[in-house]
Amino acid sequence: SAPLPMEEVETPDATTIQKLADFLDIPVSQTAKAVFYKASSGQFVFAVIRGDLDVNETKLSHAAGNVDLVPATAEEIRAIGAEPGYGSPVGVHDAFIVVDESVRDSPNLVAGANRPGFHLRNVNLGRDYEADVIADIAAAAAGAPCPVCGAPMRADRAIEIGNIFKLGTRYSTALGATYLDADGKANPVVMGSYGIGVGRAAASAVEQHHDERGIRWPVSIAPFHVSLLSLGADEQVVAATETLYTELTATGIEVLYDDRNDRPGVKFTDAELIGNPIRLSVSKRTLENGQAELRLRTATESEFLPLADVVATVRTMLDSMLAELQPI
Repeated sequence: SAPLPMEEVETPDATTIQKLADFLDIPVSQTAKAVFYKASSGQFVFAVIRGDLDVNETKLSHAAGNVDLVPATAEEIRAIGAEPGYGSPVGVHDAFIVVDESVRDSPNLVAGANRPGFHLRNVNLGRDYEADVIADIAAAAAGAPCPVCGAPMRADRAIEIGNIFKLGTRYSTALGATYLDADGKANPVVMGSYGIGVGRAAASAVEQHHDERGIRWPVSIAPFHVSLLSLGADEQVVAATETLYTELTATGIEVLYDDRNDRPGVKFTDAELIGNPIRLSVSKRTLENGQAELRLRTATESEFLPLADVVATVRTMLDSMLAELQPI
């Protein structure tokens, strides 16, 4: 719509976007939010964004020239001609103004009048104030269009398993860590921090691979390839199970051997809870038939294998599982 004449309206105690929208009976998307920062260079950075959105400080930092930002104080805000709680870019000075694309595309917004208790209706970029930079500085939000394909984005819960922080020159300046540029001038090193949480990575895998009985580890990160259970105290059962353990480990298969003096049900339950990909068990009954019982953690049925075939069968199964994880 065409720009309308700007007018000042009294808005007592409307110091937040929500209070302002409620007082004027308008959606928050018809307001302009002012967010104030001081850059590491000493420059005042004034961010303007539509009221229903929030500023992404990383995007803002990039738009302002890759500077470090800290929130401005009330005194610093008033020094540029703005008023905390009633701020807008109209009439301010000595500030680097970064306007979000949402404001560029939204005419006739309500913004602060830079004096307590008053706002301005029908504020328009280009007529009432200018921007030093127009950029996408909005934090992602559910329902907002994807910047790549335009489809609405969905908010989901996630686990942060890795991060990258730009530390800037704060520490390198203090430590005297410098480099020489092309002109031979010493400059502080721009530092970054890169981290990955191994425990969090495991936790995220468990969230994706589990059922009501416990974990179902992907073979690539499972603690062991095989849970091997010796069921009962029969000496022949114990001897056969230990022979299997030796043969499996000799071929590089990683085995968790449960030789505890416990009931079979306890061992089965614990094996499912731990969640190694393959479970092998030897009991007096299976040994009478010269067999071992094999069950995949993802399966509901077991198969019985001749003891002589166990190692080759397990090796083939593991190779198949690993092959499925290979990139195409």
